[in-house]
Amino acid sequence: MTKNILVIGASSGMGKDLSLALLKANHNVYCCARRVDKMQYLQEQGANIYKLDVCDESNVQQVVAEVIKHAGHLDIVYSNSGFAIAGPVEETPIDKVHAQFDTNVYGAARVARAVLPYMREQNSGRIIFTTSIAARISTSMNSWYSASKHALNGMAKGLAQEVADFNIKVITIEPGCVKTEFDSHQLADMVATNNMETYKAIVEKSHDFLADAYGKGSCTQSTVNTMLKAGFANKPKLSYRSTLDAKLMLFAQNLIGEKLMGKAVLKLIKKF
Repeated sequence: MTKNILVIGASSGMGKDLSLALLKANHNVYCCARRVDKMQYLQEQGANIYKLDVCDESNVQQVVAEVIKHAGHLDIVYSNSGFAIAGPVEETPIDKVHAQFDTNVYGAARVARAVLPYMREQNSGRIIFTTSIAARISTSMNSWYSASKHALNGMAKGLAQEVADFNIKVITIEPGCVKTEFDSHQLADMVATNNMETYKAIVEKSHDFLADAYGKGSCTQSTVNTMLKAGFANKPKLSYRSTLDAKLMLFAQNLIGEKLMGKAVLKLIKKF
């Protein structure tokens, strides 16, 4: 059955590949991102594209209204926008932290707030948030990104309960390291943020650890497949881990506990 699907953050990486998979399956796909030029290929494949900044409340409301006017209703929303800052908590300027949360947490909330009135009225729908295994496991120099994803996970779980009576399902996808352009920005920010000599050694080791993890990371396919499962399963789970490293990390943390997991990760980092 053909669905009307909104994909936020469709200009690259997982969002782009998900959009292509949905188009291939003959769904009506509405793609949004700040970089419209990066979505031209999706438009050529049949997608409807919109410029969207999740940090702009009026822009989010306007675009969602336009999509509803065109589509009539929305079945699935993939909220996939996000970026990562990195570096020591002590050195990271709070304005950068605000920007991180504005996109990763408040941006996702703006999208949910915009689509929920329509989904409540039709008494159906799914909202699928891309979080991260960092929503469960924090690592050195990744503290603020992890904090934003912990916050998004917490919001999504509470929201799932709030809208359950309206036949709306809320689901999270938690990838580990995936090979996209995402990692280059994060790794560069980690180095750029650090000016204190005290942290240089651990920053360098954390940088090399994360670069190695991304180098061994998954392609987007496993995460796209998981997103499709979350969107179309009759009884979807509340959350999915979409890559092998994410599954292994959570298994290990559940086995040994958060404190020992933190020590184990730090030990691995210091080997680099």
